[in-house]
Parts: sequence; C-alpha cells; structure tokens
Amino acid sequence: MRTIFVFAFFALLGQQVMLSQNNPIKIIKEEQGIQIFAREIECHDNANGIHQLFYQLQLVNTTNLHATISWNIDNWLNGACVTCDKPKTSENTYTIELAPSESIEGNCDKTSPKGLMVYIKQLQNNRSSVLSKFEIVNFKVEFYE
Repeated sequence: MRTIFVFAFFALLGQQVMLSQNNPIKIIKEEQGIQIFAREIECHDNANGIHQLFYQLQLVNTTNLHATISWNIDNWLNGACVTCDKPKTSENTYTIELAPSESIEGNCDKTSPKGLMVYIKQLQNNRSSVLSKFEIVNFKVEFYE
C-alpha cells in the first residue's frame, strides 16, 4: 500500500501545469445554456522530458436540467484543416454529462476526459506541427431531468 502511495505522489509531482496569465479564459461557444471556455495551458511531464501547450476546455451547464453534450473538434495544423474531411465517428466524438449548474474542465493528467484538451504544440521542438485554429463542430445538447 505504501508503494502505491509513493508512486502516486511522484506521478503527481512529475506532472506540472502552468496557466498563462497573459491568456485568460475566453468563452468560445454558448448554446442552449451550455458554455464552452478555453485557455492556453502548459503541461510538463518532467520525468519524460515532454513539454506541451494545449487549449484547456471547460464546459459549464448554466441550466437547472441534466445535460448530455456531444461534439467533434476540427483542427487546423500549420494552416491546413487535418480533420475537416474525415468522418465523424464514435472515436472522435466526445460526450460529457453534466448535472445542473455543474462544470468540468480538462487537465494535464492522462485521466482528463477526452475532448477537453486540444493539443497546440510541443514547447521544446520548434519543428513540430502547430495548431493554428480549432472549431467545435456537431455540437449537440440533450436535456433530461
């Protein structure tokens, strides 16, 4: 048991998140009482030498109903859309359920819900592809009590 605790402690210690003060959170979509916010964050996995920049998405249910939200993300890398012509399947469709007035956001941890972190670039490699734009598409909201 102690080994698991020590491992978990060092795993959390190895993951660092840096929120940029120059890039405040911005609302990027609002429909049917569901808001999507985005901000840039740096994710650092020092143990593996991985340093990346992401958009962290936050979904907020401003209604008094339970909501099932689904969407796809179209990504432009180096100015070209790499997902626009690809079929939208269950593998690249993201779904989140939110209780009334609940919110959820992505994080640098590998357990972050899919679709809430949008890769921008590697911080330590200037030759990697860079996200130039992204769009939330096929945004659907279903309410239930």
